[in-house]
Amino acid sequence: MARRTSVVLICITVAILAVFVISGIWDEQSRIAHALFRNLNPAWDEGVAESFNHGLSFMAAIFVLMAYIQVRARVFLFLTALYGFIWLDDSAQYHERAGEKLGQALGIPVDYGLGAQQYGELLAWAIAGLLLLVVFAWFWHGRRPGDTGIVLPFFLCFMLLVIFGVFADMLHMVLPLRFDTLMQAVEDGGEMLAIAASTSLALGISRNVEAYYDGVALAGSAETARAQAAG
Repeated sequence: MARRTSVVLICITVAILAVFVISGIWDEQSRIAHALFRNLNPAWDEGVAESFNHGLSFMAAIFVLMAYIQVRARVFLFLTALYGFIWLDDSAQYHERAGEKLGQALGIPVDYGLGAQQYGELLAWAIAGLLLLVVFAWFWHGRRPGDTGIVLPFFLCFMLLVIFGVFADMLHMVLPLRFDTLMQAVEDGGEMLAIAASTSLALGISRNVEAYYDGVALAGSAETARAQAAG
């Protein structure tokens, strides 16, 4: 069931992005294409694609919280905080709004093609990152066998999200306007795929987390027995 649901989530995400890109080709020639292009634009905060993305990040946070309730491993509280923040950032535009306030308050000058807004957004990301780092340190201090195998695939998904959400965003801001549609698909579409992968991963783990940690404990016991026998 979890595998089927994960496949469906990934397919829906890819389908939304494909229709957005294709409809953009005929945006000015067809009303239907224009409506699809507008409503499926992943950069539009009130569009279908962005609402779907909000739902994905919220579900990811809920799934890892469910995993924590089952096994009480700190790693899942860290992941709940991480994906809860991602949902908050997407739904409330945290880094855009905080970046604007920080840029104005600090009087950041325009430099290397980036202005106060862009530098303010990077600073807002850094502040959030430091807070999450504190939660990560708390989890890592109390980690248990098997936690690394949980956090590593989520880390890879999060790195994809950072690449598309931060670096592609910065690139989008400095490229000429003719690349706008392409960069929307790359930046926001890449974020959607990273979140969809995370949600699929969180769903699968929440359904199998007890069996996973039971297997880790069994493997640890077997390793201990072998070490004692060898000694």
